[in-house]
Amino acid sequence: MTDIDWRHLPALTTLRAFEATARMKGYSAAARTLNVTPAAIAQQVRKLEVEVGAALVQREGRGLVLTEAGRHLGLSLREAFALISSGVAEAQRMQEDHGVRVSTTHYFVNSVILPNLSDFWSQNPKTQVSFVPDGNQSPIDLDNFDIAIRGFRKGATWEGYDAQSLLETPAIICAAPSLLSGGKPDLYTLPWVAEHGFKEAELHEFARRAGFNPETMRIVDPGDARYEMEAALMGFGLMLTTEVIVRKHLKDGTLVWVDTPLDETVVYQAICRKGTKAKPVRTLLDWLKVLCAPLSYDGRPS
Repeated sequence: MTDIDWRHLPALTTLRAFEATARMKGYSAAARTLNVTPAAIAQQVRKLEVEVGAALVQREGRGLVLTEAGRHLGLSLREAFALISSGVAEAQRMQEDHGVRVSTTHYFVNSVILPNLSDFWSQNPKTQVSFVPDGNQSPIDLDNFDIAIRGFRKGATWEGYDAQSLLETPAIICAAPSLLSGGKPDLYTLPWVAEHGFKEAELHEFARRAGFNPETMRIVDPGDARYEMEAALMGFGLMLTTEVIVRKHLKDGTLVWVDTPLDETVVYQAICRKGTKAKPVRTLLDWLKVLCAPLSYDGRPS
């Protein structure tokens, strides 16, 4: 294929104006198609005639007709623009077929996204979305995912990425009522359920701030992050988590917010590559922001 010499091609605006004129057989109809004035269309056509070095239209009665050169160029432009339109549509279709791949945490997708995902698909039935619960401590992998959702302590930044805040929620300690029954228990003797969503150093820091001694804490590790919630619900130990993840359980009483002085806010962020994003990715990001905005909460246990 011969390389195109862009330096000697008329401007795209000019070519569009003439193609519309040739197709619609007049300046006024072309102007309505392109949402400009007839005078602007006529000016672009005259400009193109100068660049081509030939008359492309001529007056006939009260209308316009194409010259032989105009008919030939009009047909060529129509075919070229149709090919461009087809190529753009195919690129969009390929992206839609590819879908949106999201790396997130097991509890965020279960607590926040999945209960509302039918709403997204009812609005965007052709957009395929897949979620992989990598875990909060997994590396950000934007080679294999379009979006990574993670919870970070407020103030964390991501240099080189586009990080959009979804919601803010307190870090809390909670427990099953059965663990706290039988009179007022000595919190500092109770076991903890392992929390893989926080780094060990963060868990120890939060424990100290709540008055616990990390050196003497007893940790119950169910072996997988997916089972931590079940272990807490069964009364195996205290659980460090975020309020939004256990909001349903706090409301129905299957978990209790243990009032300890953590005073820490976690921000869930959607992390993407910088630059232009595919339409399905933008659509999902916009939906996530609308979904999560009312879920932010900075309150304390009642």
